[in-house]
Amino acid sequence: MMQSPTCTYAPSSASQSPPPTTLSTSDAHILSIQEAARLAAEEDKRRRNTAASARFRIKKKQRDQAIEKAAKEMETKVSDLEKKISQLELENRWLRNLLVEKNSAAAEASVRTGF
Repeated sequence: MMQSPTCTYAPSSASQSPPPTTLSTSDAHILSIQEAARLAAEEDKRRRNTAASARFRIKKKQRDQAIEKAAKEMETKVSDLEKKISQLELENRWLRNLLVEKNSAAAEASVRTGF
């Protein structure tokens, strides 16, 4: 019988990859449990982050609404105070005119009477 020629070429050790490692069934099971735990932890972290983001958005919306309400209340108060100022200025002018009229009438009367 004739033998087939064998290849004498051997790749260099630097380009050789290490032989594939085979895991035992128990090692593979442990790795899959660890991977599942890691994925569960990531999912839990994602859920907690989503919930925290939702809480933040709700609080921000409430804070913005409170600020808007306070601003509207202050605008109303400013408007009311401006009206009050106008009323008081009008009353002040009226009283000054009344006082001036009374003083001028009293001065005229004193001139007539000679005092």
